[in-house]
Amino acid sequence: MRPALSLSLTFGLLACDQGYDTLNRAVKTDSFDQAPSNKVDILWVIDDSTSMKEEQAAVKAAGADFIAQLETADMDFHLGLITTDGDSTNTKASVLLGTPAVLTSECRDDGNMADCTYADDFTSRVEQGTGGSDQEKGLEVALNAIRPPLSETWNDGFVRDGALLMIIQLTDENDCSDGGRLGPTATGEDCYSSYDMLTPVGDLVAAMRDAKAESGGGEVVMSGIIGPDAVENCDYAVPGGRYRDAIKMLSGVEADICLQDYSPVMQSLGLAATGIMTNFQLSYAAQDFVDDPATPEDESEDNPKVWVTEVGGEKTAVAEDDAEGWSYIEDYAQIQFNGESVPGRGAHIEVEYYTTGAVPDPPTEASAS
Repeated sequence: MRPALSLSLTFGLLACDQGYDTLNRAVKTDSFDQAPSNKVDILWVIDDSTSMKEEQAAVKAAGADFIAQLETADMDFHLGLITTDGDSTNTKASVLLGTPAVLTSECRDDGNMADCTYADDFTSRVEQGTGGSDQEKGLEVALNAIRPPLSETWNDGFVRDGALLMIIQLTDENDCSDGGRLGPTATGEDCYSSYDMLTPVGDLVAAMRDAKAESGGGEVVMSGIIGPDAVENCDYAVPGGRYRDAIKMLSGVEADICLQDYSPVMQSLGLAATGIMTNFQLSYAAQDFVDDPATPEDESEDNPKVWVTEVGGEKTAVAEDDAEGWSYIEDYAQIQFNGESVPGRGAHIEVEYYTTGAVPDPPTEASAS
């Protein structure tokens, strides 16, 4: 079984400077910023097809863990929910469900939490039943929910200027966003047999970013509880390759839908929704010069170097420490902050490192399997 969570949390590289040291090694400096705002708009996309009863119930059972992260971080949030049913016969496809359609944290403004019902409202809406289409179009319905005409009509006011937009997918199938090309008589099997007719994931991701920019700007992050690459002891889930690609492109949290207990997953999703990132993607792979006895002259015990400048504070070096400092995740060329070292809201991060110039492999669209 693969790890429960695959974390790749970053708002993107702000800058990358390059120079060379006296040994003619390429020296890179990457810069990042933590989100300065506590505003987040969260769109849950729930698979309501025939096999999703247990998974909806699992999210409902752990819903309080998700909400608790938002409350602890004092997030100003909008919370909405749609289903993966993008069938042409579904007249409410991509329309936010429930009344009110947008759950907000405004009830906390007067300090009287007794007025707040968003936690119960959220968990009750997660159970959308199992009568939806077997062509799960999670990426397409999410895009349509945040762009005209729905963003100016039924879903007006959900996406806010400058707020982080976080889309969370819950599904045990692969994405079948086809832009209508499969036709009204298509079945779920056509999503796999006619895979080349589906809309490229990169196009959908680009359109989501464009839609967010047109609404006033801000980042888009996608996370998901999806079918893992290798489905073991979980015969009802299909690897969610297209969702996985979108999650990588939009720097979110990937979780395994086959887990029995969703509490850790929901906590991680809630933390990601606060905009406080723990992992930062370098533009190149960092080169390790420490363990080469043949070339002692180029050894360096401080590669990479990491500094953090908190809001109103001074630039401070952060030590490498797997418990309370940074770690380098070689497989992903990421700097990961651990424990109390995680930079706070609005902090500026700089990473200087030697590199051979190898670029981390970009996400590529997964195969139909």
